[in-house]
Amino acid sequence: MKYSNKLELVDAIKNNANLFIKEYSDLEETCINKIDKEIEYSPFQMLVFCIGWIDLVLSWEEEEQKGIQETSLAIEWKWNELSWLYQSFYDKYNNYSLNELINIFNTKVKKIIDLINNLSDEELFEDGKINWAKTKGKKFSICRLVHLNTVTNFKNFRARIRKWKKNNK
Repeated sequence: MKYSNKLELVDAIKNNANLFIKEYSDLEETCINKIDKEIEYSPFQMLVFCIGWIDLVLSWEEEEQKGIQETSLAIEWKWNELSWLYQSFYDKYNNYSLNELINIFNTKVKKIIDLINNLSDEELFEDGKINWAKTKGKKFSICRLVHLNTVTNFKNFRARIRKWKKNNK
């Protein structure tokens, strides 16, 4: 994951988001909550996982802009024990239809791209330039955190949704 400029990051997000969400175009509403034992996720969970992480990034930036957030919200999180967080994503979006979730996903992707375009190159590419990019003494670039919470998730869950579809035909 090395981007030379904003355009490369934005293109990676757009391309991978489109590939991921396209996998949902032929799914029936009635099957989105079926968990595949091999994959351990339902299509609903995979989609909402991606939406939820984008939500978090956007909320961290919003709080930073309001001066609310002085340190990373994730400082106390144990990264291998986040089932409570994922459940909060599922609970938040539980009553939405598949079409509504697809629209929400597309809207969130647009918002994350807007965020990228509104950051300076220094804020985007240099480590620790924004408070929410710091945790437990480590500093990260916004680019890296956005990549992990968008492109990486889209690629990972695209492979899983494809496997889910193959297993559940």
